[in-house]
Amino acid sequence: MKIKIAYFMEKVQAGEFNQTSLEISKDDLLQEDLWSINKAKEQMEKDLADNKLSQVMIHVADSEFDINFYLESGVINLPFADAKKVTHFFDDDAEVETKIYLSTACDYLNASKFHIDLISENVLKNDEIKHTMDIMKENYETSVENFSNKGEIEKEEK
Repeated sequence: MKIKIAYFMEKVQAGEFNQTSLEISKDDLLQEDLWSINKAKEQMEKDLADNKLSQVMIHVADSEFDINFYLESGVINLPFADAKKVTHFFDDDAEVETKIYLSTACDYLNASKFHIDLISENVLKNDEIKHTMDIMKENYETSVENFSNKGEIEKEEK
């Protein structure tokens, strides 16, 4: 979907984009069950066909800590939450194609508690769906490891 940068920023900052929430179990995530990504793909395709920006949040419901994955139809590798920074990269009147990005937000992921990946230039294809799930699983496993080591890190800091 082509979109003017000024329009993109206006819509995102006003919260005028389709938001969908899904929950996945850590077992489904670890077994790389693709149902959540396929559901997200269907929703995003519907939203983009209606010329609407889209965000699908996938929450790991039974994790020991909060971890959320966001599939967003963005214009650059910034989450919707940082849309105001888009002007650093584009002129307001520039018209660009949206792409699909995967963001991971978790206190135990890394120092920034965040990671973003370009998943697709347009519509999610089968190999991109599998790759998305691989990234989600890897980010979850990293967070689990960091979460289980947090006690040791806290002791070292004292």
